[in-house]
Amino acid sequence: MFYVPKDAVYSRVSRRKFLELGGGAASALGVGSLTLGLGSTVTRSRVQAASSDDAKWKQYSGSKLVFMSENTPPSFAIRDNIKAFTDLTGIDVTILTDDLPVVQQKVGIDLRGGKSDYVLNYVQDKPIGAPFADFYADLTPMFGDNTLPQDADGYGDDAWFENFLSACGRFYTEGKIIALPYDAAIACTFYRQDLFEANSKDFEAEYGYRLEFTKDTTWKQVTDMAAFFKKAKEAGKDVPYGYAQHQGSFAWTTQLDIQRMLFANGRWIDWPVDDKLGSKTPGKTNWGDEQSILTMTRFKELADVSHPDNLANGTLELNTVYQSGNIAMQVQYHEFAASIEDETKSRAAGGKTAYAVCPKGEASWIKNGGEAVNGTNCGIGGIGINNNASEDLKRAAYIFAIWSVSRENQFNVLKGLGGTPTRKSVLAMDEVKKARVRPTTMPNALTFEPVYDYGIKDPHFVLGPKIPQANEYHSILAAEVQKCCSGEQSPEDTCKSLQSQLDELNGAG
Repeated sequence: MFYVPKDAVYSRVSRRKFLELGGGAASALGVGSLTLGLGSTVTRSRVQAASSDDAKWKQYSGSKLVFMSENTPPSFAIRDNIKAFTDLTGIDVTILTDDLPVVQQKVGIDLRGGKSDYVLNYVQDKPIGAPFADFYADLTPMFGDNTLPQDADGYGDDAWFENFLSACGRFYTEGKIIALPYDAAIACTFYRQDLFEANSKDFEAEYGYRLEFTKDTTWKQVTDMAAFFKKAKEAGKDVPYGYAQHQGSFAWTTQLDIQRMLFANGRWIDWPVDDKLGSKTPGKTNWGDEQSILTMTRFKELADVSHPDNLANGTLELNTVYQSGNIAMQVQYHEFAASIEDETKSRAAGGKTAYAVCPKGEASWIKNGGEAVNGTNCGIGGIGINNNASEDLKRAAYIFAIWSVSRENQFNVLKGLGGTPTRKSVLAMDEVKKARVRPTTMPNALTFEPVYDYGIKDPHFVLGPKIPQANEYHSILAAEVQKCCSGEQSPEDTCKSLQSQLDELNGAG
């Protein structure tokens, strides 16, 4: 547990005042960025520990900060509401947003080049945190610094959902925290409950069990369901295809897609290392073992009965396919519920979609002696501070970081744009509790039971691999998996090729 200062902001500033300053309702998704120019600058007025809260918030008034972020709901909402932060602190913040691979490239150049043009970074756990962890400031000395404003909810593990602080904040060592959980994308199952109910009788006649989805539904049963819908579709019945995978060009989400099935069956992971912390020296990979070959075989079988454009569907495309009514089921990230429930754009809206945990492992598929779990993975985006910056710039950036992940900001992003909270206290709010059931004004809250109440908890949660070569690993795995799914090479050859390439990548060959 981290120390929470007695003069934390919520105990000294009224909730109403804090809402006025930092928690205004998120407006519609904005375009463009504030035109303050690139490069962070700092102006400081020294404060003492006994200074007023107002002085602590305003000690860097006149400073300019640049935050480079993925185009994610909190960043759009905060950018649209940035005047509230400037009014509170006197600090101007430029928020630049782009696709994650572009963000990864730009912050990588900045960090490794010894610069701090982007003093604040969106630290997505594996793609950005894993390769660049050593270039970020350790936030722990600032957590209890009573010359800085602090958050009454604190920053320890208990303030966030299970595993979140480790996911985006801890890399390769326990004590250092490089980022605070900013937003989350947790996998869960979206399925057309109306189509399941309408076709259950025919499905049961063929497979001997009901067409339904529960926490005990296995990956084998998902393959059965996909095969059933494909056969019916191709026979001329007015139904969509049953399923589609995350393939496409974004290698990380292809890796996450097969990782879910691998972990569900025996809790298999790529390297025998601590999955939460990762490792700079992971050693020899587990690819090529009996379990990986069997799971790859089953993954290929699922691909064979998926939507015909399966190999072209990345995460965004896959959600569009589901939203347009062309598949009956997808394993998708919970932030997409907001788009699914938009009745002006989605054929899956209006109570047609139900949300459940990720599929469970199949006992007959487990060869490594492990357990069958509902393998659930994620992307946890953090907000971190470039360690190349001066100490005062880091302190000014910290003020923005803690404000951006406050309960009130997360609540208003959830209400306004369909954000995904990382603080437990958001789910404890009465309005959020009510939003978890239909009818709801916060559609992402419909996913909270399978995601926050179940999927992110051990033994179901899988994070890794957090290794310095994470992005090279993603590219290698996606290329090999797609060769397998297209029939270019066998599952066994795929796993052996991955074994060879990954051992060479990590110097373990």
